[in-house]
Amino acid sequence: MNSFFELAFTRRSIRKFEDKDIPKEDIEHFVRIAASAPSGCNSQCWRFIAVWDKDVIGKLETAVMKKIADILNSGGKEISPTYLLSKKKMATFFTKAPVVIAVFMTGYKYYDPVFISALKNLGYDDEGIMKLFSNYDLLSVGAAIQNLLLAVHEKGYGACWMSEPAIAGEEINRILGIPVEQRFISLIPVGIPSYTPRNKKMKDFGEVFSIIP
Repeated sequence: MNSFFELAFTRRSIRKFEDKDIPKEDIEHFVRIAASAPSGCNSQCWRFIAVWDKDVIGKLETAVMKKIADILNSGGKEISPTYLLSKKKMATFFTKAPVVIAVFMTGYKYYDPVFISALKNLGYDDEGIMKLFSNYDLLSVGAAIQNLLLAVHEKGYGACWMSEPAIAGEEINRILGIPVEQRFISLIPVGIPSYTPRNKKMKDFGEVFSIIP
């Protein structure tokens, strides 16, 4: 890439991959860059698990599809086979990648215990406090994921952050041996793209940016 501008503007979400492996040192490189991201109070509240084992990836797929089936069946309406097939493709395309990176959110820190104590005296719990602070724990993990995606793109690979598997988050924790206190956030399949993604339509710049002089 000639510039950061080019890197950021040409990155695309990739959902189909060539059947070629990725060296472990490349994945380590991506995660090191991800872990250099800024985080609230320098909490570094993230954990990454890279999975090559197809049996384990298959268990992740089963967990996600079971949760989807449970949710759909609870509605009491008949779901067409066409819809189910489409849903499976969108929710489990991570199985087609040579390696999948699972991202978890670990503990966070507060920089001002006096202020936090005052909030708790007002009845705020930890979840309410984090919401009040715009969920900087999730913002921190999001920054790390973006770092990772850009690092992947720079090396000529493709990736896509997936949030739908989070519906089976607790089961994914169990499969990967991660304590439930560390919240599952995303699966990121990584591989060599098997297609050239089309350009995405961007909003008009005036819709997303304004200046107050």
